[in-house]
Amino acid sequence: MEDYTVYRLRFKTQLHLGRATGAAQTGSLGLEKTETYIPADTLFSAICQTWATFYDTDSLKKFLEQYKEDSETLPFMLTSAFPYADNVYFFPKPLTFRESKDTPDNAKKKIKKVRFISESIFQDIVSGNSHNFDKDNLINGENVWVSADEKEQLKNLIDEDVGEDKDEKLCIWKTATRPRVTIGAQNAGSEIWHVQTVQFNKNCGLWFAAKFNSDATKQKVETLLRVLGDSGIGGERNAGYGQFEFAKAECKIPSAEDSAQFVTLSPICPKSSEQLEHLLKGDIAYNLNPVTGWVGSPGTHKKRKKVNMFAEGSVLNSYDDPVGRLIDLIPKDYPHPIYRYGYAWQVRINDTSKPVDVVS
Repeated sequence: MEDYTVYRLRFKTQLHLGRATGAAQTGSLGLEKTETYIPADTLFSAICQTWATFYDTDSLKKFLEQYKEDSETLPFMLTSAFPYADNVYFFPKPLTFRESKDTPDNAKKKIKKVRFISESIFQDIVSGNSHNFDKDNLINGENVWVSADEKEQLKNLIDEDVGEDKDEKLCIWKTATRPRVTIGAQNAGSEIWHVQTVQFNKNCGLWFAAKFNSDATKQKVETLLRVLGDSGIGGERNAGYGQFEFAKAECKIPSAEDSAQFVTLSPICPKSSEQLEHLLKGDIAYNLNPVTGWVGSPGTHKKRKKVNMFAEGSVLNSYDDPVGRLIDLIPKDYPHPIYRYGYAWQVRINDTSKPVDVVS
């Protein structure tokens, strides 16, 4: 998948990206937690919603019908949107990434805590090259792993409000929980609730890659990104959250050649039991994320169907593109389809059985 365009999103405001949580199932508003990246299915849905309002629903329906066809070339594919800092791009940690048998327990815990790794480390892992894990190169609350050179490059991201240890002050993003108040109707009390937001540091934000079947599709999607940037993405847009600017960027996604496995940069919903069976062969590792939520149309508000999808960073058996499908999560008696994007962005990965060396 070499013919793609990389986009950087620079957020002008704070951002709330809700995902299904236990709180959302107990009557809470479900806004207490936020993600720090945008899954591809969320980004695709936001683009489609903007399409329907900016253009029209008929042209959107025709566009989505192309995903129903059994074609090797889809009109538009994309990765999830992951963090970047200056010119350092981050990727999900491949889930087959293993520590050695002699790794101390405290180092194992830190390795498991890592969510994102820098481009250079990702390149080493997918290529099957050894790479030393050094806990001193963990930043952003130890959720992000960079090389020593990259850590030096990012030293301008020091945030004086984060932690007492200087190393902990290397901050790409930070989250904050803010109280909000819902004003009740007459004779009804107001309700206090909380929403967690993520704020990116200077020269930081999210990036994603996209592949198009034509220049016309590319131009239309870029127009929609401009509109979406003004209106915002994620939750609490009526409070001004999620507004961004975007620009094209130079970033080559690392990949191995002639590999029997791939790591996905987007959530996956296999299109058939046969495809699922093939993906689960070999030395694999994966997480399943539940995708649920609410949908609304004039006069109705319903919970959409739940589906489990392979999460970003899952390592599966290679399969000819396209892997996955556009799945309809329409609730019962709902007036129109509710599609969710579930296509893999495959990055070939070699020698997933090689353990990592730990620097004490």
